[in-house]
Amino acid sequence: MMNTESTLDGTRRRVLDEIRTASIPPTVDELAAALDLHPNSVRLHTSALRDAGLVTQSSRGGGGRGRPLAAYSPTIRGARAGHRNYEVLAEVLVDHLATSSDDPSTAARNAGHAWGARLASDRNDTTALTPTILHELGFEPDHRGSTIELRNCPFRELVDSHQRVVCALHAGMLDGLAERDDAPVTLVPFTSPTCCTVRFDE
Repeated sequence: MMNTESTLDGTRRRVLDEIRTASIPPTVDELAAALDLHPNSVRLHTSALRDAGLVTQSSRGGGGRGRPLAAYSPTIRGARAGHRNYEVLAEVLVDHLATSSDDPSTAARNAGHAWGARLASDRNDTTALTPTILHELGFEPDHRGSTIELRNCPFRELVDSHQRVVCALHAGMLDGLAERDDAPVTLVPFTSPTCCTVRFDE
């Protein structure tokens, strides 16, 4: 399923962020003034955000004889739609693992094994270790007979500073996936400048 929050364009994201962080539900005119947008543009964006389930519309007194003003509040999904930076979290955890363990590679491989075993237990596939699951994880696999080329590393930015730990984590994950099927594999890091290779052991 597509993550609606991740597909928001720049202006729509700004409107949602302004609604999310406002002390009271803002009106169209207040949003337009805060974001330097035309009210009609704001109306289009708030309507789209409402249709996406990210904001709700309520009424607020206008302080005069006119009709109540439409005001907007975030839904639970909308309130949780702020910026994320999981790369920083991954860097903190990998750095901690690398500096706090007497044997970081073994600790990382054990963590990866538990991760892979959990992934395998959730699969209904006949074989847990398949290009499909590797594709879902972002490795961009290319199945070539008895090997799988991994053309992308989802944690590539962390490899530069912690290659041994990250590669051990991935090797353990592959072990965990393959263990269910009793089909041991070996991860060979960087068989080319941009690829790693998974070899199925005989």
